Order: sequence, then C-alpha cells, then structure tokens
Amino acid sequence: MKKVFLLAMITLFVVSCSSDDGYGNDPVPVPEQEPEGDGTPDDDPVVVENSVRLAVDNTFGTVLTNEEGFTLYFFVPDSKGDSNCVDGCLTTWPAFNPSELTLDEGLSATDFSAITRTDGAEQVTFKGWPLYLFSNDTAAGEINGDGAGGVWLVAKPDYSIMLTRAQLVGRNSDGDETNLNSSFEAGDEETFYITDADGNTLYSFINDESGTNNYTNEDFSNNGVWPIFNTELQNVPSILSADDFAMITVFGETQLTYKGWPLYTFGGDENRGDNFGVGFPVAGVWPILNLDTEIAPQPEVVAPVVSKTFAVSNVGASAYLFDFTSLENPELELTRGNTYEFTVDTPGHPFIIKSVQSTGTANTFDDGVTNNGASTGTITFTVPSDAPDVLFYNCEFHGSMTGRIRIVDASETTSFDVGNNGATSYTFSGEGFSNDENPNFNLRRGRTYQFVVNTPVHPFIIKSVQSTGTANAFDDGVTNNGASTGTISFTVPADAPDTLFYNCEFHGSMTGTFTISD
Repeated sequence: MKKVFLLAMITLFVVSCSSDDGYGNDPVPVPEQEPEGDGTPDDDPVVVENSVRLAVDNTFGTVLTNEEGFTLYFFVPDSKGDSNCVDGCLTTWPAFNPSELTLDEGLSATDFSAITRTDGAEQVTFKGWPLYLFSNDTAAGEINGDGAGGVWLVAKPDYSIMLTRAQLVGRNSDGDETNLNSSFEAGDEETFYITDADGNTLYSFINDESGTNNYTNEDFSNNGVWPIFNTELQNVPSILSADDFAMITVFGETQLTYKGWPLYTFGGDENRGDNFGVGFPVAGVWPILNLDTEIAPQPEVVAPVVSKTFAVSNVGASAYLFDFTSLENPELELTRGNTYEFTVDTPGHPFIIKSVQSTGTANTFDDGVTNNGASTGTITFTVPSDAPDVLFYNCEFHGSMTGRIRIVDASETTSFDVGNNGATSYTFSGEGFSNDENPNFNLRRGRTYQFVVNTPVHPFIIKSVQSTGTANAFDDGVTNNGASTGTISFTVPADAPDTLFYNCEFHGSMTGTFTISD
C-alpha cells in the first residue's frame, strides 16, 4: 500500500525513535503550507512510500516489504531478539535499517523497534524479530528466500506460531542450568523448536495425550507454572503445517495443540528465547516441539464395565420380553453411572430409550446411549449422573411394546409412598411415580427399598405367591411386613426368587409384581 502526501494538506506520518534506536530524536520537519493550486502540474500530489509496507502475495498472503516493495524476512535463530546473521551472511541477507521508519496503515508502531548489532550497525525489528532483505529477490514482490536453509521465513504480520533454532538450556527444580541436546541429554546442539509469535518457547507435557490436557487443574491453580497457550491460530511459517494444529477446550478455556500435544508456556522463562522449561523439574518432562515431534498418543479407551446385559426379544407386536423375567414389558431399575447393554433381537420393532412414553422417534434419550433404536444388535446405555428419575423404552411403531425405566443413585435407599384407591388398588408415589395404580416393579438383589404405607385396613404384604391372606408371606430381608401404616423395609436377599408380589391381605385386586434381578 502507499501513503499519499499532499504537501499542501497533510503532514508526513513519521515514527520517530530515540537515539538509542539509531534513528536520532529530531522530528522530520513539516513542509510549509502553500497556497491553493491553480491546477498546474506543480500542484499534483507527491507520492511518498512508507519504509515498511504491507503487500499481498497469492501464496503467502500479507507480507512485509520495504518502501520499494522488496520482501522482508525473519531469521530463525533470532528468537532472543538479537541478530545472528553476521559477516558473510549479511552479503546475502542485508540487515533492514531505513533512515526513517514510516508505516503503512494496518501496522502498529509498538511492534517495531531497533537493535544495535554486534558490528555496531542498527537494525529494525518487528515483534522482536530482526528484519532482513534477500539479495536474490531481484524485483519488487519476489519471495525467493522463504524456507531457505530451513532458517529463513518471509516476514508476515500475522504469525501465531514461529520457529527458532537455539541451544536448549534446561533449568531443573534446584535452579541448576544445563545445556541439553535435542534428546534432552546434556550436550551442546542447536535445536529447532516452535515458539509463539513473540519468540516465547512452547512446550508439551509428557503425560498428556492427543487432544487431552492431563496437567491443568480444574481451578487453574497450577496455570501460573505452566500456562496453557490459548492463542487463536492465524498463520504459521511455511516450514510448518497448519493442519498439525488444533484447538481443544480445557475447563472452559481454549488451548492450542500441535500434533495432538496441548501447548504450554513456562512461568520460569524470564525472557523471550529462554527455554529453561526443558529441564524442569528434570529434563524430558516438558519437551519442546518441532517437525520431528511424534504425534501424541491417543487416550487409552477403557471399555466401561457392563453392570448387566439384558437379552430383549418380543411377543409379536404386543410386548417386549427380557431374559430375567417372564413378565411382559417389565420395569427396569438402572443406576446412575453404570453401564448396561441391551442385546436386541426384535426385527421390525426398533427398541428406543425415550424421555416420553410414546411411539415414533421423537423424544429419544440419547445421552450416554449408543445405537439407540436398533431392532437387532446391541444398545449400550451408560446412565448419566443427571438422568431423570424415569425414562421409558418403546417400540417405534407399537404403543403396547413399552415399559418404564426407573433411574436411581447407587447409594440411595429407594423409597415409595403407598396409598390406596379404596379397595380397588394400591397407589404409589415418589421415585418417578405419581399415584400410579398397582405398578409392577424391578427390584435388585442387595438393594434396600422402603414402602411408606398409609393404607388403613389394607395390610401391604410382600409375598412369594400372588394371593390374599397371610400365607406365603416373604419375610427374608423384610421388616414390618403386612403393615397398613408405617414403613416396610425390604433388603432383597442374594438368593431371592426371580418373582415376588405385593398383595393386600383382603382384596385380590390390590396387587402387583416384583421382578427381581441382579
């Protein structure tokens, strides 16, 4: 881009640097205002090119150039902000040092500074990276130097990631510093590794897995030591591949990854270019990353322990059958956090776990469910911790093929309030029930259930035979059996039969079935 200066109208934009930067501290004088022109050629605008310009290249996008349009470059070893291109290197890669620093719109003066090189000359830097030209760029707009020797990068204003080559100097937990090689053993070697745009070293954690941060605490209490690197990825040097980077979410915060490894900076790095973290607390725990970095291992997939497998078949289009009971469409009791399998063999009758008892495919409950709606195969259900107290299973097509799934907590004693509808039926409330009449229950061996009974003159008896009277009462694990008011407690024995019943002592219509399962 060009900045057009009308000598009669506009003040020349100049970024003046202190004498420490090598530019002097005298401002460029503003030309005196001249009278309005009369249209003669002397009144034409004077075009002044800024000393740092922005250009757009079809391959590299936006790049930095000098005032004549020649491309500017970064040198990979310069991450500490000093120039490492010296002696004969400068013949091919001249240091960029304009007499005045003026900038195209879109560039910020705060990103530019200057250094004094070891040869005493001045050199302009961008975001701390010294800038160079390339002698083999023979025409404005050419970019022949990017990637040269693996150490020269076209200067762009929007890198999110940079690459450097430097000696690794690890600092252990005792504060001792040791030169390390690329294998993180003691030795002298210049190693390539990635940094942020400002030259700060990026690290991985040896115990992390692909896309998985295993270091950061949920409250970020250890983030000061190893801050997660959460910049938004814009551009990376052409030596790297943007496809190797991705973003993950860690307790609500974003974190950039490279080859699956979550990226961190080190709180103990005091200046740009420091890489002390490779030695902390001992060498190799927090490696740097580069092209040779292996892809992060995939998290180990631990198959959930299946608490119970139900074999599901069907009676035509009228009901589902389960292997643990002969009762059609039995209630199921499942525990939050546990995993269950349904081995379904019901061709033409898709088995759907739902939040509403209905046919069709609406209101499916898919949280923790795989293969929901299968008519043959295995449906797996890991019950979420926030699952509702009651779900349902339903055939997609037939309303009679349905049952209730009651969800309980592992350590909770399940308690029901028992009332009555005259001498017709018992009613149950609580645990997903609301005055349900004579429902059937699934009770599980080893769990405790309470029935808070308020049914005067209708004694509630747990029995092994579905009948009135007091014969065949099942008292194993039961306290207060046959009460009409008060609490009956039932801890289901390990050897309980597969089917029990509840009955009123006097009225045969007040009854229901307990299916017993493990």
